[in-house]
Amino acid sequence: MEIGNKIKALRKKHGLTQQQFAEKLYISFQSVSNWERHKGHPTTEMMLLIIEKFDLPLDFFIIPPTNPCEDNDDELILLSFLANMHSNREDKPSLKQLEKTSGIAIQKIKKYYPSYDDLFYAVINRIDKDVKIKVETSLSTNDNLTSVFINDMAPMLYEKKEELHLLYTRPYIRNIWITFIKSKYLSLITRYNPKLAADILTTEYLIEMLTSFISVWMSQPDPEPLVDFQNRMKKYLSNL
Repeated sequence: MEIGNKIKALRKKHGLTQQQFAEKLYISFQSVSNWERHKGHPTTEMMLLIIEKFDLPLDFFIIPPTNPCEDNDDELILLSFLANMHSNREDKPSLKQLEKTSGIAIQKIKKYYPSYDDLFYAVINRIDKDVKIKVETSLSTNDNLTSVFINDMAPMLYEKKEELHLLYTRPYIRNIWITFIKSKYLSLITRYNPKLAADILTTEYLIEMLTSFISVWMSQPDPEPLVDFQNRMKKYLSNL
């Protein structure tokens, strides 16, 4: 219910009708109406799209726990989900598996995460936490995108390589993640690099290339060392 309330408050804050809000997301106004009346639920992709469209913090849709015990349960569920992703390469972890691993009853898991979209969104928020802020800071002070990518972003990604490997190799979340990062970095680059913002086609080619490099790197069973990856990128991106 809180997600529907958040969407309604966001829409009203921007002075938009349900139709206008829907048009920004390329969906029907009935979907927005259903969310606000708690008769439907936005998908992971849609929550991430709303965040990008309205420049919101990545954890905008995360409902904060009301007491320390709930905070511990919430963390345990997410850790259990990630642990089960290791052993579930093709199929998303089932609620029964989460119950067994976390020791938390399915009914309680559903209280925190009513749908798998909520779980996927929380996992992405957890893994990408702080990366956007640091990359945004680098882009705001350095107009050399190659330098930011190699020297600032790559080390942060390497620190999260185990979790990122899961996102890039599990088909039930891979496409959601890749769509998210392409949208996120396109938004950041066009905001801080006027030259690239004026040439969207070139920027989109660049985003495809950079995200492909990351995808290949993080899809390997054992991603190559950071220095090797940085040297490889310097070689291929030297003319950018």
